[in-house]
Amino acid sequence: MISFNLIIYYFWGPQNRQKSSTTPKQAISALSLPMVNDIYDQSLSIQNKDVRWSVSLRTGQIYKWTLLHYHHSSDHKYLSLLDTQKGYAGMGLFSRDSGTLVPVLPESIVWENNQIHPGLVVVSSTGGNLVETYRIKGNVVTLRMHFLPSGYLVSAHLENPSHVNVVFGSGLNFGVSALKQTYGTEFQGPVYEGAGKFQEVKKDGSLFFDSGLKWVGNEDKYFIGYIASSTPGFSVEIKKNGSSSWFQLLSKNSIDFKIYGEPKRYKLLKEQDSGLIDTIDFGWFMFGRILLISFLAKPIFLLMSYLVGIVHNYGVAIILVTILIKIIFSPLAYMSYKSIYEMQSLQPEIKKLQTKFKDDKAALNQALMELYKERRVNPLGGCLPMLVQIPVFVALYNILNNTVELRQAPFILWIHDLSLKDPYYVLPIVMGITMILQYKLNPSSPDPVQQKVMMFVPVIMTFFFLNFPAGLVLYWLVNNVLTIGQQYLTVNYLLKPRKA
Repeated sequence: MISFNLIIYYFWGPQNRQKSSTTPKQAISALSLPMVNDIYDQSLSIQNKDVRWSVSLRTGQIYKWTLLHYHHSSDHKYLSLLDTQKGYAGMGLFSRDSGTLVPVLPESIVWENNQIHPGLVVVSSTGGNLVETYRIKGNVVTLRMHFLPSGYLVSAHLENPSHVNVVFGSGLNFGVSALKQTYGTEFQGPVYEGAGKFQEVKKDGSLFFDSGLKWVGNEDKYFIGYIASSTPGFSVEIKKNGSSSWFQLLSKNSIDFKIYGEPKRYKLLKEQDSGLIDTIDFGWFMFGRILLISFLAKPIFLLMSYLVGIVHNYGVAIILVTILIKIIFSPLAYMSYKSIYEMQSLQPEIKKLQTKFKDDKAALNQALMELYKERRVNPLGGCLPMLVQIPVFVALYNILNNTVELRQAPFILWIHDLSLKDPYYVLPIVMGITMILQYKLNPSSPDPVQQKVMMFVPVIMTFFFLNFPAGLVLYWLVNNVLTIGQQYLTVNYLLKPRKA
């Protein structure tokens, strides 16, 4: 099963996703996004400790949502969760005429009661307010946005006393970073929570909700952008085409709402809404989510986070968690080794029975069952303890592969980001060597074909692990080293008297 996951990673990973993704122009055209005559040369940058928002002084729209503590791995430039192409609308206010969104230009834009000019303003310790006033068909509509000195939130109030048909649009792919996904099965696109249930929008088209949504947004592997409102009486529309999406609030009344564009950090999401934690893919396995794996992953992740608070290094925390899990499962591992070596001791007698009953499979099976019963050996005893551990291994795998906390987290020396592959392939090569040693310690199979297959497993696994995130390879390497030590101790000390 683990090898099958690796094959999925390799063949449906970054290479194929890049080939199949649509270009930005195709995606924008398919969504029929509103056009604006704006080259974004007149803009105001509003900055706090975590985010810089770029606001067009022509349209009043936010066209960049830049995270100041995250960068692209390719060029180390700051990462934006809203990167609008010139000529296309960003995040902001529109009027709706016969179902078509029409950008509206503000009559005035005011920052802290002062007329503003292009440049940069830093949000003070008390916060800052941006007020945009529009006149739509003679009616005044006001959009007020409050910025905090830190964090990823913009609180907004839309004042619409004349009940004009206006829309607040998210902009294209708000919440989705420009980073390519590192796993072909990860979801990227629109998400929402309604009726207490988290949902992913996987089909292309348009979804309309007249009530009942707590929040709506877009997510990718590490980041999310969403809008939440507790004000009743507004509707939400989600549009999706391929890898591109757009969502919007529709209201003829005044509404309050909150806009977030942020990393999917567990603690951060939990403080905002516990339902947002489901956007972190803790429970993925094969082609879907499994509740048991998610249930196991969350406490393991919290334990790792606690250890990071002590050792201040995610690499060290991975090592400590791996050691702890190995200790917890050591009795099961002992049972597995014991069963394997007991089965190995029966091989001479099994061969005799196979020769004796070579033409009678029913008699052979009956004789084998009597032999196992007489010697008190369970032929499945080597597998069952390992099956119990698989959900924990998969849960830890998801933690290391899907949590933004490991993104840009350094380990030692040449490993500066545990979410990226080892640039010099040291960890995967050493891991491959440990797999060979582990194979040498295992009892040899009587089947020569199986022996040859097992000889190639370390090579194949090393090949797959070359492009895996360094955090995952580190976990696998440490687990292999601990397994080798456990095998050596069990075979040479704990089982030795029984072998004699």
